[in-house]
Parts: sequence; structure tokens; C-alpha cells
Amino acid sequence: MTPLIRLTNRLRRPLHIQLVGPADQTAAALRGLAHFINRRRDMDGRRIRIDVTIRERAKGEQR
Repeated sequence: MTPLIRLTNRLRRPLHIQLVGPADQTAAALRGLAHFINRRRDMDGRRIRIDVTIRERAKGEQR
């Protein structure tokens, strides 16, 4: 990756991601997201903000 591309990535607005849900689904989504970002060369040096909210299901609630 060239220094110009790294500089451009740092100047871009950060990528904002919100994950809301039960712990197992949120963890799986976060793992998939990390795998996706790790494979993309254009994401190298990019700022990413991830907000995670864990909400457990109420008793008797179906998936």
C-alpha cells in the first residue's frame, strides 16, 4: 500500500458500525466483520468505530 493511500484512508471519516443483539449473535457478527476487514487491503490504516450493545432475550422470547 502506497503512503498516499494510507494518508487518504486516515483522512477519511471513520467507518461507524453498530451491533445490537444477543451475545452469541453479536460475537458472530463481530468475528465476521473482523474477517472481512482483515482481507481488504483498502481498509489498512482506516479508522473504525464499533459500538456493541448486548441485549439478552426476555424469557419465552423466540429467535
